[in-house]
Amino acid sequence: MYKNRFVLVFTLLLALVFVTPSIAQDAKKGEAKKMEKKEMGSVKEVKCDPACGFCIQSKDEKEIVSVVKLHAKTHHQMVLTDAKVKEMIKDVK
Repeated sequence: MYKNRFVLVFTLLLALVFVTPSIAQDAKKGEAKKMEKKEMGSVKEVKCDPACGFCIQSKDEKEIVSVVKLHAKTHHQMVLTDAKVKEMIKDVK
């Protein structure tokens, strides 16, 4: 009787040991897919005057805002607000 219970408990524990890593891997894959979807937004861009030729493309709006503000300050002696730069951002098709 005790031998049967021991075998049953041992079998359940063994199954749990082999199933747990698989469940954890599936959870990580799900998180990775969520992050991919979040990062896979559309590409956006800001182009400067054609005479200047500056252009930036990125999926990260914060990156675009910071780079455009720096470009405007260093190359055109202009101070732009975040709102003004966001108005300049266009989706790339």
